[in-house]
Amino acid sequence: MPCNTAEEEFVQRFRRSVTIQSKKQLIEPVQYDERGMAFSRSEGKRKTATAEAVVYGQGSGRISINGTDYLLYFPVMQDREQLMFPFHFLDRLGKHDVTCTVSGGGRSAQAGAIRLAVSKALCSFVTEDEVEWMRQAGLLTTDPRVRERKKPGQEGARRKFTWKKR
Repeated sequence: MPCNTAEEEFVQRFRRSVTIQSKKQLIEPVQYDERGMAFSRSEGKRKTATAEAVVYGQGSGRISINGTDYLLYFPVMQDREQLMFPFHFLDRLGKHDVTCTVSGGGRSAQAGAIRLAVSKALCSFVTEDEVEWMRQAGLLTTDPRVRERKKPGQEGARRKFTWKKR
């Protein structure tokens, strides 16, 4: 095209640069315990469940939740997959040990809270590009959905009482 440079200059005047979202997010630096092991601590929430996860840098892939193994704590396979997804996504299965404490909510909400906490803690051990991939995959985003409240004059949040003519 003969006028391509003039058009490109015109368009460039109105463009503005977009900052990468992961640069805005504060990533906690790696801490070291008394044995010299690298670890990172983070919190996550889902519905009414809250979780705190400690991810250790070097490990064998052992995951304990409230003092029990994750295989015993989550009997449903879907919850286990939620828990393991950050490691599988980063191709780090079996490279980190995780200790979690979780309270509130049901099993599915607890699995989601642990997934968010583990994902945030893993950010300390990965590169900035991997953090951006995690953000784009939705691993670092808190799910804002919560239970809708019951309304007065109704049976539930949306359900009405059975209507009777007489």
